[in-house]
Amino acid sequence: MNEDDERLIHQADELADLLVRHGLDATSSVLDVGCGYGRLALGLLHATDHDGPYLGFDIQSRSIAWCSSALTPIFPKVRFAHLDVRSERYNPKGSIDPTTMSFPARSGTVDVCALFSVVTHLYRADIERYLTEIRRVLRPGGVAVVTWFLFDEARLPLVTSTQATYPMIHELDADTRYMKEGEPLRAIAYREAAVVAMAEAARLEVRTIQRGTWAGEDGDVFQDLVVLARSTSDTTIDPDPATSQGRPDRAATARVDGRIRRLARRGRRLLRRLVGGR
Repeated sequence: MNEDDERLIHQADELADLLVRHGLDATSSVLDVGCGYGRLALGLLHATDHDGPYLGFDIQSRSIAWCSSALTPIFPKVRFAHLDVRSERYNPKGSIDPTTMSFPARSGTVDVCALFSVVTHLYRADIERYLTEIRRVLRPGGVAVVTWFLFDEARLPLVTSTQATYPMIHELDADTRYMKEGEPLRAIAYREAAVVAMAEAARLEVRTIQRGTWAGEDGDVFQDLVVLARSTSDTTIDPDPATSQGRPDRAATARVDGRIRRLARRGRRLLRRLVGGR
């Protein structure tokens, strides 16, 4: 990701702080959707007193292999899982349809769900499924902290300008714009009203919308931030998915285990440098 250790930890701490600002406490259960190589987990370990359960999952097995070899053995409450979800950009041969996938968490058990730079690489139908899963796994009163690229008519000149970090110059449909021709999932933006409608359809409340600096505006976050919540009155617990879809399968686990063995020594060396150990 072209990040040195200092930048990695700085950004990790910022992500952890976002969760604290929106309800994370020391015992909160955290589900990190699209955890990548464990940036949020590092931030929680480095910058907070969080000691609750954490599960991160990602569609890229190499990242999960590193996290599982470098972090979990030292911090057992920090766990990771690989889901072989299909993505035309990041995992084109994935075996799981993103519109039917299930998060690897039990219904009604998560206090804080994090999606950093995830829906900025998903089509709308996939996002709708992810939102449904967010509502399923959250406890009543739980929150989801999600980063997006948003636009409306007033903001359109900014998000299509060459001054934007990701100029959304191409139109997929009336509610969807993207940056690079032929690669919509490189960076994809949604009309703010459509995002609110998707959240409401998934029975999630929109608690906060905060504009980021990516389009050239002032702010203290880069991507736009949307905080969603499951109502405290929404006490119905949906059944856990009956199939294994969305859970780590044996083949995926075997692939990850092989990579864990190959990456373990290198991963532990890097972790020691990151946390200041010997």
